[in-house]
Amino acid sequence: MTRNRQRRLMNKEPIQEIDLISELPDPIIQHIMSSLPYKDAARMSILSKRFASAWISSPTIIFDETLNMGSCLELTGKQRLNSFLSYVGEFLSRRRRLDVSLEKFSFCFRLNNSSDQQSNGGIENAISYAIENNVKELELDVVGKRSKLMAHYSLPMKVLSAHSIIVLSLKGFMLEPPQNLALDFPSIKELRLEKCKGMQELSVSSQSLKIVVLEFCQGLEKVEIDAPNLESFSFGGGANSSCSVDVTACMSLEYLSLKNAEITDEWIKHEIPKFIRLEVFKVGRCRLLKNFHVSNANLKTLEISDCSNLQKIEIYSRSLYTFVYGGQLMPSRVFIYSPSFHAKVSLSVDDPLPYDWFSSLRDFLSCFDHCKELEIACSIEMALIFPIDSRDSLLPPLYDLKYLKVVGKFPTKSEDLVDLVDGLLWFSHCLTVLSFVSGNKEKSLKFEYDIAVAIDEDLQCCYSMPIKCWRHSLKKVTVENFDDRENTILQRFFSQKAIRLEAISREDNGSADALAEEGVSQDYGSVITGNIEDLGDAIMANFLDEELNP
Repeated sequence: MTRNRQRRLMNKEPIQEIDLISELPDPIIQHIMSSLPYKDAARMSILSKRFASAWISSPTIIFDETLNMGSCLELTGKQRLNSFLSYVGEFLSRRRRLDVSLEKFSFCFRLNNSSDQQSNGGIENAISYAIENNVKELELDVVGKRSKLMAHYSLPMKVLSAHSIIVLSLKGFMLEPPQNLALDFPSIKELRLEKCKGMQELSVSSQSLKIVVLEFCQGLEKVEIDAPNLESFSFGGGANSSCSVDVTACMSLEYLSLKNAEITDEWIKHEIPKFIRLEVFKVGRCRLLKNFHVSNANLKTLEISDCSNLQKIEIYSRSLYTFVYGGQLMPSRVFIYSPSFHAKVSLSVDDPLPYDWFSSLRDFLSCFDHCKELEIACSIEMALIFPIDSRDSLLPPLYDLKYLKVVGKFPTKSEDLVDLVDGLLWFSHCLTVLSFVSGNKEKSLKFEYDIAVAIDEDLQCCYSMPIKCWRHSLKKVTVENFDDRENTILQRFFSQKAIRLEAISREDNGSADALAEEGVSQDYGSVITGNIEDLGDAIMANFLDEELNP
């Protein structure tokens, strides 16, 4: 407390309240208001004339009907749109009296039918205001948060010819009549078109363009991009799309995503190696792909999903870090030539399982034996449990794998949990970490082995197999984030099956009452030592230790 404040308190002098926020420069106040949700910023604007002025003169304008701007909360249909546009018109009318710059203009509204745009010039006036004031970032959205687009809005062509725009995002607009569109942007850096229609062929040329996103543009048949400095290109067609894509002139690409695009095996084989800066390549639902062959030394992430006719995958990339595959189980023709990568596999599973499911799964998974970490997502956990009678005639598919993660619904029954763990350990006899992810929770088992032990007189479970199973050499198990019931089940399972098990430890803070009944003390990180063949001896030893060392 300062001396002056102490003196005023002693003399009972009134303390003058100071509004420090109002003393801030306009750009700082505008930045604060732009960081707030619309309703909070609107409330702030009515607290003082200074705030109201900062609100009106802000270089960023955001109009969003879905936020109930313009007192349209209780209204629906055409009345709601008119109320919203009336609010927009009044706001822009007050702003026109000011000589202020416009950096960003975001305009989101919903049309219930095509007649809405014909009876109201408010939409056109708002867009014209942005263009006339040399807006740099323009976002026009007729889609909003709805999954279904009710009606398109006819796009004013002056939007596409505005030289001031650096970032352009259009959602739900159309060209009338449908036409081939050739765009030459002198200064634009980012172009996003989503759920637009009326473009049959789209040609874009720009020296400044960095990012292009085209999503669900109805009727689009051909895309050609000539942008030597383009770094990111994403195309997503509809389910029945037959659009061809040509980005061969974009030699600076670092990110390329193609979904429902008409691309061929030959295009990927011959064109992808030319993108020497490409780091991320994603393909999805591309029906023409059969023999996927890609070679790119700089590629770090490759994703392939739902390419229904795919028969072979061949990847050459010394920099590959992540490989993602999603879709049907395919033949064992996946060849990945990379020294160290993480694989994520999401399998589509039919119920009941096909008769040859497990043999096909074994062959498919064997393609990932040399990866650093494997993640398997499967909606039916039982699809990962190889029948015991089949294991004797098959070699484990993941002999060298150390880290395995399974994503899906976690088993609730005790026998299913044991079967799943046992089946996954058959995948790889020397796993270091086995994790289970369900929702936002992850549970894991960590293993230590003594590979050098003699096995001549061990169990006969894999006597005739060249690779011995985990039961012979498992020495220690660490259990993380399993609940008490699951811990009890797992502890009993490993103590019965692993003939050289020395210790089981638990590294979470949950209650260990259930484990105590099986011979584990309730101390955090407690272990069972010895051969765990006689749990009674372990309990007695623990009891005597407490009695002798109180």
